[in-house]
Amino acid sequence: MVICIGNKARGDDGAARRVAELVRERLPKHARLISRPQLDIVMAEDVARADLVLFVDAERRESPRVTVEPVRASTAGTSAHALDPGGLLSLAATVYGAAPEARLVSIAAPSMPHGEGLSPTAKAASEEAAFVVLDLVGREQGSSAS
Repeated sequence: MVICIGNKARGDDGAARRVAELVRERLPKHARLISRPQLDIVMAEDVARADLVLFVDAERRESPRVTVEPVRASTAGTSAHALDPGGLLSLAATVYGAAPEARLVSIAAPSMPHGEGLSPTAKAASEEAAFVVLDLVGREQGSSAS
């Protein structure tokens, strides 16, 4: 499962949504893609069904263009109005008893003003992130087939 998070109306914050556009037609049939402005508790059931969850999100920085880090279940970023990847994993574990492997693919996004459009840095980073996502999903597919 690939979950791309970001607000297209906040400049580079929409970089992950660009990744969704780039990978949509290239993901294997078994992979599910969600592209939304923010995480939502209704995603917990989908997360619980996945073997691997890739959260793709922009982070305010210039470099590196793309990083990949493991994500663990946690309740630190969970509230009535906001949910972070760790909180969504925690919800999936609590409600559905599932603990899928999860990673955060973070995209360099130096400029987040009101308005649409990506900076050159975020555009290049989103293109690189699309390749990273496809590689990670492809590796998972290869390990599932063995």
